[in-house]
Amino acid sequence: MAAVVSRQAYSLPRAVAPDVEVFAVGDIHGRPDLLLALLDEAAVEPRRRERRVALFLGDLVDRGPDSLGAIGLAIGAGARIEADETVALMGNHEAMMRLALDPKTPWEGALDALGAWLRNGGTAVVRQFAEFDAPPDGPEALLTVLRVALPEEVRRWLGTLRPHWRSGGVLFVHAGVNPGLDIETFLAAPWNEPLARLKEERHWAWVRWPFLEASPGPDGFSGYFVVHGHTPNDARSQPSHADQIRRFRLNLDAGSGLTGLAKMAIIRGHEANVLTALGPTNRMLKA
Repeated sequence: MAAVVSRQAYSLPRAVAPDVEVFAVGDIHGRPDLLLALLDEAAVEPRRRERRVALFLGDLVDRGPDSLGAIGLAIGAGARIEADETVALMGNHEAMMRLALDPKTPWEGALDALGAWLRNGGTAVVRQFAEFDAPPDGPEALLTVLRVALPEEVRRWLGTLRPHWRSGGVLFVHAGVNPGLDIETFLAAPWNEPLARLKEERHWAWVRWPFLEASPGPDGFSGYFVVHGHTPNDARSQPSHADQIRRFRLNLDAGSGLTGLAKMAIIRGHEANVLTALGPTNRMLKA
């Protein structure tokens, strides 16, 4: 059973709005056990601000054994922790999923997205909502079956996902920002950019190294401190939240599938408490 095993306090160089406390959850990737441990901790946290916000940084789905369970927990998170608002951001995994399954996506683009989604852990989700007497004959048949079988609750949830959310001087976004681009133009990139044309460094759901390597100085990223996920532990063996904060960002992706860890930050004003939940790895769950 997953449990919260640590809680570390940090001071951020920017603050959320004074009347808000934000419970920001990093990438869960189909691990509702880890998410439940974090939400149970949030549920007993005393309210210290007028408004409480439950926020998910994206990539709730794929790789882990129960993406639908993770989505269900996220949908009900507001009631569980008595939040006044629930904000769910779109990660690159939700973008691939929705691009494939949204009937508004042009057919060739949907097939391209389906292939990318399945290669990146989407098969774990497909097994949950689509049952086959025999495997569909080719990707076109598979896509048709999946679009019909997608649970309506999940379809509606995908349609509610936001590209980013801001409070005070803190920006919440799945992957990060590109320090070399105008931030408003960057954040306005459409969620449904066709994967064949996508330039990862120019998109808020996909950007990686231009952001992770940046040291923006005292003005931060166009004045903002950024809370994000997307790159597990900064792709480092020894990630440091203190070092991230000096670089005006906080990464809450703990690599849940490989590590059995997931993180949540409780942010009030300049104060951030980072909670870590520990459970079995995906490999252990399959054993």
